[in-house]
Amino acid sequence: MSRSQIQHAEVEQRLREALGARADSVESPHLRPAALPTRSRRSFLPPRRAVIVLFGLVAAAACALLAVTDSDSDSPVRPADIPSHSVSPSTSQAPASPVATP
Repeated sequence: MSRSQIQHAEVEQRLREALGARADSVESPHLRPAALPTRSRRSFLPPRRAVIVLFGLVAAAACALLAVTDSDSDSPVRPADIPSHSVSPSTSQAPASPVATP
């Protein structure tokens, strides 16, 4: 056996003795009766999860509402508005400074 295996065996023996001594020191007055199971203190859904679920339901309802209102359009589609172009006479711009003739 190597030296580390001997040290592990000694430590293990000491731990077994300590745990055995502790187990022998516990008597029935130290033990308490088992508690009856109680209802969990958690609510059905935690508040954060409930808010996320509600937002999801609202988003799904909004998508369904948009899909229903867009598909049941009975009115005819109007043509796109074409902007009117006003034709104005083109004006030629005069040079900013008069041209000098020599």
